[in-house]
Amino acid sequence: MERDGDFVLLETGKKVRITYSEKENSAVKCAVSKLAEDIRKVCDCNVELGSSFGNSVSENETEIIIITMDTPCSLQNIPEEMLPALERIMDGQGKGRWEAYLHQIYGSSFYIVGADRRGTVFGIYDLSEQLGISPWYFWADVPVRKKERFIFSKDYSKADWPDVPYRGIFLNDEEELEAWSKLHTEDDTIGPVTYAHIFELLLRLKANYIWPAMHVNYFNGDPENGKLAEKMGIIVGTSHCDMLLRSNQNEWTPWLKKKGYENIRYDYSLPDKNREIIKEYWAESVEMNQDYEVCYTVGMRGIHDSGFVTETIDQDASLTPQERTEKKIKLLEKVICDQRQILTEVLGEDKGKKAVQTFIPYKEVLDLYDGGLQIPEDVTLIWVDDNFGYMRRYPQKEERKRRGGNGLYYHSSYWASPGMSYLFFNSIPLAQTGNELKKCWEQGIRKMWVLNVGALKPLEIDTEFFLRYGWEAGRKEGETKDVSQFISCWINRNFSGDFGVAAADIYNRFAQLNNVCKPEHLQSDKFSQAAYGNEAKRRLDSLKELSDRAGEIYQCLPAEERDAFFELFLMKLQASYYINASFYYADRSRLFWEWGGMQAADEYLEKSRQMDRRKQELLYYYNHVMQNGKWEGILTPESFTPPPTVLYPAAKPALVIGAASLGAMWEDKFIFHPHGSKEKTIILYNKGCGTVGFRAEIPDWLEISEKEGRAAVEKMLSVHIRESERAASFAKGRTGKIVITGEDGGRFEIEVQALKEAAYSYTEPFYAEADGCISIPAEGYAESVCSKEACWRKIKHLGRGWGSAMEAFLEAGEDMAAVSGENLKIMDSCYLDYSFFLESSGAFLLEIHRFLTLNPVGKVRFAIGVDNGRPVIIETKTVDEWKGSWKEAVMNDGEKLYTMLPWLPAGLHRLKIYPVDQYVTLHKLVIYTRRRKESNFGPLESAFFDGTKWKEAEDDRMPESAREVQAAFWRELYGSPADKELLLPMLYAAPDFWKTERLYARSDEKENRLGNIKYRTRADGTKDVFQEFGNGLFEEQDGVVAIEAEYALENSENAYLTPSVPNGKYCWSHTQSETDGRSGLAMMIEGRGRYWENPQEAPGMHYRIRIRDAGNYFVWLLMKFEDTDSDSCYFALDGMVLDAERTFSSHGGFFTYSMKQRWHWRAAAVMEMDAGVHVLSVIGRKSGLRIDRIYLTREKDWPPVDADWRESKRNKDNLE
Repeated sequence: MERDGDFVLLETGKKVRITYSEKENSAVKCAVSKLAEDIRKVCDCNVELGSSFGNSVSENETEIIIITMDTPCSLQNIPEEMLPALERIMDGQGKGRWEAYLHQIYGSSFYIVGADRRGTVFGIYDLSEQLGISPWYFWADVPVRKKERFIFSKDYSKADWPDVPYRGIFLNDEEELEAWSKLHTEDDTIGPVTYAHIFELLLRLKANYIWPAMHVNYFNGDPENGKLAEKMGIIVGTSHCDMLLRSNQNEWTPWLKKKGYENIRYDYSLPDKNREIIKEYWAESVEMNQDYEVCYTVGMRGIHDSGFVTETIDQDASLTPQERTEKKIKLLEKVICDQRQILTEVLGEDKGKKAVQTFIPYKEVLDLYDGGLQIPEDVTLIWVDDNFGYMRRYPQKEERKRRGGNGLYYHSSYWASPGMSYLFFNSIPLAQTGNELKKCWEQGIRKMWVLNVGALKPLEIDTEFFLRYGWEAGRKEGETKDVSQFISCWINRNFSGDFGVAAADIYNRFAQLNNVCKPEHLQSDKFSQAAYGNEAKRRLDSLKELSDRAGEIYQCLPAEERDAFFELFLMKLQASYYINASFYYADRSRLFWEWGGMQAADEYLEKSRQMDRRKQELLYYYNHVMQNGKWEGILTPESFTPPPTVLYPAAKPALVIGAASLGAMWEDKFIFHPHGSKEKTIILYNKGCGTVGFRAEIPDWLEISEKEGRAAVEKMLSVHIRESERAASFAKGRTGKIVITGEDGGRFEIEVQALKEAAYSYTEPFYAEADGCISIPAEGYAESVCSKEACWRKIKHLGRGWGSAMEAFLEAGEDMAAVSGENLKIMDSCYLDYSFFLESSGAFLLEIHRFLTLNPVGKVRFAIGVDNGRPVIIETKTVDEWKGSWKEAVMNDGEKLYTMLPWLPAGLHRLKIYPVDQYVTLHKLVIYTRRRKESNFGPLESAFFDGTKWKEAEDDRMPESAREVQAAFWRELYGSPADKELLLPMLYAAPDFWKTERLYARSDEKENRLGNIKYRTRADGTKDVFQEFGNGLFEEQDGVVAIEAEYALENSENAYLTPSVPNGKYCWSHTQSETDGRSGLAMMIEGRGRYWENPQEAPGMHYRIRIRDAGNYFVWLLMKFEDTDSDSCYFALDGMVLDAERTFSSHGGFFTYSMKQRWHWRAAAVMEMDAGVHVLSVIGRKSGLRIDRIYLTREKDWPPVDADWRESKRNKDNLE
């Protein structure tokens, strides 16, 4: 609403004059041009650009005056009365602050004044965003909302500048962005067209710095890249492995070829000519970029992020390991000295010394730095997280005093060791990122912040949060200091409808649940379906609820805003739900197969496939339908590159379904505690076809959801004490029995007991024991006591899965890390105090859920004290990457620590937690008074007595199956693409696959086509896959033997299984495959991490084959592996295990990044076979490897795809 005297900046039909000096820097001119475009998008007014200052402003126009203070003659264009306002963007020495800007209304003009060129640019784009132009208008299609007018309050004024001087991104593992650029730009690569959009985005986000793409090309390869960055005002640097603006992976070899140099290696330990040519390589890069504002990384690592190559030192046998390290340190110091000399020689003494330089102690270079490597005082040290969003270390006191300062390299995306990558979308909660950034600022990391954003999309919210946090890092107040506020404001800036608060709640909860196990890290049985209720279902239902709530916001938005909301917000919630659901239902299929519920085994496999199909449809929509295919190629998580995400979770379909028969399962004896779980669950199912009737008899003090009915796939019965009977039941300690009978004669008896309620004579708050445990959230303390030396900080939305976490902050934290043993003084003046009530006496197990904090130069400890007992130090070995349980911790968003409490009598007790080392962070405490059950989350929060009334324990009531209320809407939106549009190509690794380095290379492929359905359920619901196997040995014909691996299940003389020896515990078993029209079966050894060094002891699959055409046969397997823990097997012929030289593998197995998670044909071995009958054996080496088909051929031709597959004839009479 306009008020008297308000300043009308824009109004339909009126003119807006933008005045700026022709002497302005090109970056300012680019931004001025964009401002004019932005105004035209926002309001139908006439925009006029000019460079003449001092013109009068008519009533029918407004003027925007743009001035940069360090532009010649600029200050003379500022009214004298406005000069005092400029002091707001100056420092104490009267100089303009770095990148500061001022908005000021004076008379009829709106002034944007920058202290330097980027200050002016940021002032311009700040205005554009206030007008309604989202920084994401291009990269996420956020539409512009038209306005009739735009008004400022007459006293509006704004001065701002960044707290972190250099704020930027790293385009890394950027292959999807490259694929998009090839399809949508004339550069046919990430080049000036793509960079123009990226640079503009960065400037609109008030960022100034980039490490450009380095996997797909090299920035110097197109001179227009550097010119464009300078023109727009972006500072270019390079990452830890690329020195002096070179990009070695793609630049070194072409440069050598261009120069005509031969036999030159990127190894500075090789002296004379080799070293001089490396210096020439670096010097030419400095020459190319000498006229630009850039940042130079100094130091050295190998080509493509490999280790520091020092052949001369490594091969010197006279050196001890310590001497070798010292030599490497001296060599690296020489490298840096020579690089700095290059800078002064090319740039001149003054400019060379002032050039911004960084050194990144990352990976093995960090060890050299810790070994005493001397880095010049003016070089900025860049500290790195562990690649998963947990800071490894912070600068020590002396490092914080460095003139060059300290910087940060942080990850929201990472191509990791096998099985650990997360490249689909980032699920690190903003609360975690914000807290790590807060700690970085506290510890003096304040010069440069860089975020690894992968291929940029779909990491939009993560990118903006990181960059905005860097802008306001040192301020007590700010949008990013409260992640809920940030998300709310971010949503409301980009979308109408005021959905910000709801979206913030959705996103925070989603990120916490999702990060417990990133979708890319999902494995079978990751979450228990039986311990402490069904935690897998609880988590899945929560993800579904959040996805549905986000979907409802989507449907409430105007049509023109929906695509942007889908890109920025909804897609990742839906994708996460679909992926998690596909695993949940696959796990449930295997669970019911083990229970004998064969209908359910098949039904849940189908549900798993449906969820996978939804995910594929979502991706098809994102790439091909949304925005008319604008983003085709940029989101392809199922294909390489980068490495494919998780695919095809292992289910277990029924082999035989016979007559109806009732099955039942339940968790333990039903013991009801007054303050424990109120409901118990009985699962009924049909072991055979059709339905089976049941009847339940219960004591009259209990209530059951159904007393009789029919069960088919799965029926869940809930049992609880009648509300009217609760008091009497717990007072008397009632017992009873539930009897369930099936019409087939099956009978199941369940003992039931209501425990007598303990006498709680206390009036102070406490958590109560029930159901064999006490589960306390870390934020559920009775008292938090702080001191001058230390305190506990509550970090919202940082808990594992939900809730908050408690973080220790020590004023002298860095000094405490070096103290141990008797010299360690526990700060007993600072603690968290928890009160709990034990109904039983004993020495019980305490489980502490710890948020991951690292400290490789110190320790990570806290202390536990019970009642008035002496505190006990709890110390973790997980202090750095690849130490302790670090891998498991980053894959599970934290670690669990254990200690035994002293013997405690029944009654009220107090547990205190004392900080010992800086930033130790806790989420949850569990005291187990009965045997601990293996689960992911552990027990739900226990009942709490606040002194007057009870807050009952969180209940694990099983909600109804998540309703597909929005399913039809999304199917229509996604477009229901045909199967052939979603079917992934078939990948191949031929016999010569490993003749070149293939770990990171693309695989060969061809179009895949599905065959006919082979294994069906009959019309009456029965099933018998064995009838499709045939019988007899497998006949070679025309130099080919083609076998379905699952035929070993028949256990005949011609195809059979053998278990592991000596215990027979492990054996090959079946799972589903994607062949036979997706009805097929594959074989695998279930479980993870099992390895057989001796093939004679390993489980085997064996097939009798008759060879007529003697010779060498290539053995191809249609296989799937997840990582290097599941990528290998042995082969034997007639009981003789094949020698290693007869197999085709590398790195200890079949693993390549391009084939992980994908079904593919691999030539795995070659066998010399005489004419006659042989036994071919495939023997387990690593569990988890899936094998669908076996194909033996004399030729090197690729095996056929499913539609062309013809299995070998079986000779049931075993005759010639």
